[in-house]
Amino acid sequence: MKLNNEEKTMEISKEPEENSTIIIYCKEWCDYLRELVHLLREKQRSFTFIDLRFDTEKAKQLVSVLGNPLILPVLAIDDTYYEKPPISTVADILDLNGWKQQFDKKFCGT
Repeated sequence: MKLNNEEKTMEISKEPEENSTIIIYCKEWCDYLRELVHLLREKQRSFTFIDLRFDTEKAKQLVSVLGNPLILPVLAIDDTYYEKPPISTVADILDLNGWKQQFDKKFCGT
């Protein structure tokens, strides 16, 4: 999933946007979102935040994939969508993805 420069995004990352595999879609900050961002920073994972108030086309795309109403925030990890997943589930997904990357690098050379 690539983002173009025309979208209203706020990237919170040490890496360039095209390397980001985590995208948060939301409309406003809340306690859940603060906790999610804290977890991502703790795990040293880059992410992109897209505010759907300013990107109605992206909101329409999400509705076409996930249905209406959207349960926000929506988290996209490696092109898989999660509607307001429990923080513990996000932590498990990130740990599993990290393990897969280490395995691929060590045993598959990728």
